[in-house]
Amino acid sequence: MDAKKVCVLIAYDEDGQKITTCTVDRAAVQSLIDRALVMDWPLSEIGYELNDEFARMIGGVAFKLLATRQQGLASLITVTEDPESKGGPASV
Repeated sequence: MDAKKVCVLIAYDEDGQKITTCTVDRAAVQSLIDRALVMDWPLSEIGYELNDEFARMIGGVAFKLLATRQQGLASLITVTEDPESKGGPASV
């Protein structure tokens, strides 16, 4: 039996002052994904390694994207870019 494909959502709750992550059925949100800003991160371009640096880069991008619409979060972000990193997905 195939497991359902999921997406991970990351949200900032300004009232509760918390970051919330959750999984949702991909089919349930596919129409939203089709209309969203999408940043692809080809695994082949990072040698199929989901390591600490890649996790840090993805997390930093997620925080910055949240902060574009929720300005209260921007002042809390202190993630610095690795000088060796390209700072975004290889396809950008």
